[in-house]
Amino acid sequence: MLRIHFTAEDRAQVRVMVLGPLSETQLGLRTVQWRDRAVLFGGWRARTGPRISADGRETARFLSGATCGGLVDLFTLVGAVGCVDEGIERLISAPALRLRTEFSVKPRASGRPSPWLTEVTDAAPQALQRLGVALQHCHRVAVAPYWPRIDQHLQGEVARRGRLMAQGGVGALLGSLRPMAVWNPPVLEIPGYRPLVHPEADFHVSGRSFVLAPSVFCGPVPQLFASPQADTVVMAYQALHNPVDAAALWAPPADTRRGDAPVPPALTALLGRSRAIVLCVIADHPACTTTQLAQRAGISPASASEHATTLRKAGLTALTRERRTALHTLTHLGLTLLSTNGSAPAGS
Repeated sequence: MLRIHFTAEDRAQVRVMVLGPLSETQLGLRTVQWRDRAVLFGGWRARTGPRISADGRETARFLSGATCGGLVDLFTLVGAVGCVDEGIERLISAPALRLRTEFSVKPRASGRPSPWLTEVTDAAPQALQRLGVALQHCHRVAVAPYWPRIDQHLQGEVARRGRLMAQGGVGALLGSLRPMAVWNPPVLEIPGYRPLVHPEADFHVSGRSFVLAPSVFCGPVPQLFASPQADTVVMAYQALHNPVDAAALWAPPADTRRGDAPVPPALTALLGRSRAIVLCVIADHPACTTTQLAQRAGISPASASEHATTLRKAGLTALTRERRTALHTLTHLGLTLLSTNGSAPAGS
């Protein structure tokens, strides 16, 4: 557990804001490498992972700490930016000493890093330019197609938390973070937090601004970023919990249907055309109902139910429930099958 201590002056500097597309790209790069929260991210992973380039994958491992638990602190390095190009420009033009300091505290991922990433660690200008290009690519693949919806969702989260603060003060805002974080004035406790940069159990804000940054990609445990050189402390927290909201975020354009789009021949040969279409629709529309599945696949509800049942019995899909609604999602086996057979879900 991490305990964050606030003075009265610290509480006066708490605010909620969206950090922008670069921070979401970094957190998305961590999410695409993991297999947790499949109901929220299964379809997004299925079409995003295969499209990330070799440099993008190395950048993901370097920045997101998927194998070692540590995230490079782009958050206080770059700050809030509405444009990914501006964020990358701020990153690669940051003082070399600060970059080297930040990269030095990140534990190394397993295996030998690529030579160019070693040069990034040393803040070599040419390697930083290559890092910027890789980040632009990752953003274009993982976040840009969905950014208007992501931004709208996050702005709604900021507005909701802002109303709580206006009505009940900072205490009401911090109290609303439960169960992710527990407000026991004057301390905000984060259960399950495994500090990397701040191994001590107690962290003092010490007069700095404190930013609560909602993220659709952040995991259930909030992440704290507070480099010694920064005058702002950032706490990223999970702002996507509901499978229905996730389905809306990751849905392809309304005029794109798997029933009308080509399905990989290998997948059709393996499953049959209708069943292959149903599997691809579930990848494109995570957490869809049987009725939605039938509409998007261009088949009857009875046929959609039959195909979905067969896919579920084969371990390729799963059925979850949101209140009284049954929702179809991919399993890890289903994701693997789609990737192996070269399926590029609609909207990719």
